[in-house]
Amino acid sequence: MKEAIFGPAGNAEEFYADGNKSSYQAPAWLAAYGLNAYEYQCGKGVLISEAMCKTIGEEAKKHEITLSLHAPYFISLSSVEPEKRRKSVHYILQSLRAAHAMGATLIVVHTGSAGKIPREKAMKLAADTIYLALNASAKEGFSPITIGLETMGKINQLGTL
Repeated sequence: MKEAIFGPAGNAEEFYADGNKSSYQAPAWLAAYGLNAYEYQCGKGVLISEAMCKTIGEEAKKHEITLSLHAPYFISLSSVEPEKRRKSVHYILQSLRAAHAMGATLIVVHTGSAGKIPREKAMKLAADTIYLALNASAKEGFSPITIGLETMGKINQLGTL
């Protein structure tokens, strides 16, 4: 039977107040608080080395912390500009590479918004972009990593609850 896992997205102020300096220290810190999950933040871009990903992954394994990774916020699944959607697939692949290196089983991607186009067209563009990302993911061997779509809760955002 599966059980719920709990942990933060990113590092809390308390993490640094306790003297920690780097995200590789997060798994031990979280385990000490009885938590068992950690989402590494790449909201401003995938700016982490493969070596650091592996170090975080090793620490997570040692402390039984389940890892996920948040993809960049500037991904635009439903852009009317093909180049922006192509770059979005590229950013998703960068996120998958980092997630793979750290042993994360999930990346989180914001669905984006409809912008100034009809919602139905935005949903179609987003679905097409995700399809391209899933195909590229499979070609690179990242299929075991789940791409989780996250809504933002605003009326113009794609997705509903």
